[in-house]
Amino acid sequence: MDRHEQVVLKNQALLLYQQTPYANIAIIFTVIALYWLFIDHVSADVLKIWSISICLIAVCRLGLWYSHLKNKHLAPAITWITRHVWLTLLMGFAWAGVSTFYFLIDDVQINTLFYVLVCGVTTAGVPVLSVWFPAYIAYTLPQVLALLGVTFYQGYHDPSTQALSYFLFIALLIYYSMLLSLARRSYKNVVNELNLRHKNSLLVNELNREVNQREELVQNRTQELLTVNAQLKASQAHMLTLSSAVEASPNGILITDAEGIIQYVNPRCEHITGYMAADVIGKTPEVYRSDHHNNEMIEEMWASIRSGKEWNGEIQNRRKSGELYWIKEYVAPIRNDEGTITHFVAIQEDITEARVLANKLSYQATHDNLTGLINRTEFERRLIELVQDARQHDSVHALCFIDLDQFKVINDTCGHIAGDELLRQLGQRLIGQVRKSDTLARLGGDEFAILMRHCDPGQSEKVATEVREVIELFQFVWDSRVFTIGASIGVSSIHRHTTDMTEVLKQADTACYAAKNAGRNRVYIYQDDDKHLVEQQGEFHWVNEIKLALTENRFELFVQPITSAKSGKAEIYEVLLRLRNKQGDLSPPSAFLPSAERYNLSDKVDRWVLEKTFDWLEKHINQVPDLRKIAINLSGASLGNDEMLKLISDLFEKARFSASKIKFEITETAAISNLREATRFISELSKLGCEFSLDDFGSGLSSFGYLKHLPVKSIKIDGMFVKDMAHDPLDFEMVKSINDIGHVMGLKTIAEFVENEDVWQKLQSIGIDYGQGYHLGRPVPIDSILKPTQNSSLENSIKAEIRAT
Repeated sequence: MDRHEQVVLKNQALLLYQQTPYANIAIIFTVIALYWLFIDHVSADVLKIWSISICLIAVCRLGLWYSHLKNKHLAPAITWITRHVWLTLLMGFAWAGVSTFYFLIDDVQINTLFYVLVCGVTTAGVPVLSVWFPAYIAYTLPQVLALLGVTFYQGYHDPSTQALSYFLFIALLIYYSMLLSLARRSYKNVVNELNLRHKNSLLVNELNREVNQREELVQNRTQELLTVNAQLKASQAHMLTLSSAVEASPNGILITDAEGIIQYVNPRCEHITGYMAADVIGKTPEVYRSDHHNNEMIEEMWASIRSGKEWNGEIQNRRKSGELYWIKEYVAPIRNDEGTITHFVAIQEDITEARVLANKLSYQATHDNLTGLINRTEFERRLIELVQDARQHDSVHALCFIDLDQFKVINDTCGHIAGDELLRQLGQRLIGQVRKSDTLARLGGDEFAILMRHCDPGQSEKVATEVREVIELFQFVWDSRVFTIGASIGVSSIHRHTTDMTEVLKQADTACYAAKNAGRNRVYIYQDDDKHLVEQQGEFHWVNEIKLALTENRFELFVQPITSAKSGKAEIYEVLLRLRNKQGDLSPPSAFLPSAERYNLSDKVDRWVLEKTFDWLEKHINQVPDLRKIAINLSGASLGNDEMLKLISDLFEKARFSASKIKFEITETAAISNLREATRFISELSKLGCEFSLDDFGSGLSSFGYLKHLPVKSIKIDGMFVKDMAHDPLDFEMVKSINDIGHVMGLKTIAEFVENEDVWQKLQSIGIDYGQGYHLGRPVPIDSILKPTQNSSLENSIKAEIRAT
């Protein structure tokens, strides 16, 4: 029982006991009145026993009331309520005894009084005892049952009054049911009022506490301002020192008058711009302006600072030498004692190198690391644009999906290094076969694709045939051996009836597999009415396998440790997914997740992982005492999905473990593709206490600015930078830069693909927070991280003793 429930229960006890003295005094007077009423109709001894019994119980209840009044703190509220209910039950049985007088009195008017009496007593109990509904039941049920029994008995044994008796029986039953309903509603109203009263009290206390804090903060700030003001007045004598500090500042500082005429530049500003002070004093900052200025941004800056506000942003200027450079600039107005703006000061930081690095990262985010061609992420973005263009302008484009034949033979025969070299050479060879307006991309593995703008089916088939011939004629030399390959190519059209990207990919993929099934090394054009294409399996094999695995529960949870660079311990585990086929073999996520994402099944897979992971934690939370967090991957389809948001919220509401145990990982590409929805999704769930991490950071980055808008707690640096950083200086600097930027933003950093000790030591040397990779721990079934509890240890010992005997 939480604190809130205890307070409500205590208030119910107080209300219940507040009614006790008046109710029991009223009962005593009522008994006295009934005594004189029945004295001529009932044996005096019986009447005395009954009257004294009720009075004694009333006195006991008054004694309990007094004890509660003086000593309520000595026992819990539920204990006092229970005592009250027992005495109330005794009182109910005592009142029930009055129904036995029915058999002793042969007076219709007096007998009728029994119904009035019982109905009156049970009705009077509603406002008194409905504070605690069981007390009302204890008080009234014995009385009603007794009177019902008497009524039924009378009707059964006296045929002359049978109809009346049964009528009274049913009427009393209905009346009592109504009283129960009324008492129940009254009980609920009391509880609701007490709940509301307590919550209001908490809110008032919180408001008062907030007001006090704000008042204290205002006082502190006021005192701080007074202190600063005194310090400023005292610092006038040190203006020479401050001037020297400005001269030696590592940032460029520029001061203008209120009209924007430059009056001062420090040496660092001279160094950044190449202009000496004599060159620019008396001129406007337009002297630095390049042809790449954003006029709207400059106008916004002047409007902002002239209105008395501060401004900061990034500007591309031109040095005296003509070289372009980037600065991060902060501009603020300077006021005199009257509050009038007299000058503007600009502080400049040269961020040219950071911009160059960001551009490199942006390039890597959109290009394949191996071939230099457009990667899948950028390809899909451009494909979406073409689909929209076709629908809006009734234009026709084409998609050419290329899957190399016999590539696996070369890969297996000569190794992955040879396979990578083949892909590099072939990529360069194919660049010459496409127009400048077309897009050549490597989608992954041995798959390529070409987006052909404004290309009808006839032209696209001709281009695809030429590409196939180029690939067929391509000769790859490795270790004095010559290899040739082929290509199966599927072509689909993009026109105004095309619904979305998934449809185009599905069509081209199906046509590609049709080309393979028809004998490989050929071009196949997708046709809507081609029955052969409909029967193609391609990625649909995985689509069906995923659907069956969801139905038959053939997915399995694995985990991989995320190790702290400081402690060397696995504090976090990332949940990974495996699919076990009907033959018992496990498939890694790389085999089936692309199909799940392409054919809109990834959210269903996410739902399965979420429900199973939460269920596993519910059952085993006590067996993983060292587990700080468990990380769950969410696909782009789930991010921003309101149904997924509700599912996760419901899971947290039902969970018995803390929400801080859960961390969600989302890819950078998925987050940036729908930044507004991603930000809302992350913010809503973060309020519940969980965390978010940005996965594959650097793989899809187009601007570091996006990171500022995402309320994440950590970033996972993409493995393509980490794996070679021990011997690749550029990769090392990129990882170091991302790590430094992450720390500046208050984020924890996690490096993926830690495959050897050299990489791990390099990561530790730059201050990385966590690492993940085969060197630190391979993926294992989730149950393998459980630690035995005392019960399981005892059970194992008993089993061992049984086996020994």
